[in-house]
Amino acid sequence: METVEEYYFKKAEGDLSKEAIALHHQRYQEVGFIKQDENDPYINNSTYFVVQTADLKKVVGVTRLIFMSMNDLPTMKHFTIFDMEKLKLAGIEENKYAEISAFTKMPEHDVGLGLIKTVLNYSLSNGLTHWVCCIDERVYRYMHRIFKFPFEIIGEPNVYLGSKTIPCVLNLSECLTTLKEKRRTLYDFLINSDEEELEESTS
Repeated sequence: METVEEYYFKKAEGDLSKEAIALHHQRYQEVGFIKQDENDPYINNSTYFVVQTADLKKVVGVTRLIFMSMNDLPTMKHFTIFDMEKLKLAGIEENKYAEISAFTKMPEHDVGLGLIKTVLNYSLSNGLTHWVCCIDERVYRYMHRIFKFPFEIIGEPNVYLGSKTIPCVLNLSECLTTLKEKRRTLYDFLINSDEEELEESTS
């Protein structure tokens, strides 16, 4: 488990949002996912979350939730979604879902779990029931093996941002139920939060 005492995990606002966006684009350019100065059309519809070092408050990790209509989300636009899954997704209330994306961190900082915990607690506090996402094929296999997350594949895999990627939806309630049964220590870590900012509304 990560040593979270060395870091601050929080929702990014103001200048911190700018730092979050900068790190996201920097890391994605470094690994070849996006080109320099490439337009990111989702910034204005995103809520960002960051990890800062406790000493210098340097941002070393980031992810975001994109809040848009279902058909406008990146995963829905860039992948061929199965017809049955489209019907299921259409049944989710508009304020109950978001797309999780831009998950990245500096290589020397082991902060992934803490970042997931932060965005998960924010999502639950704000009434979200589902995450839409597209996951690199290797990461998809890793997540299933390690965390037992019940990602549901909703469409055809496709090369997206430079790698073979799988479109998925995650039912947060099912995820927590599975973790509680199969990875109780991880479940306890993820759901325990005293972050006041996680209770803020997405509006």
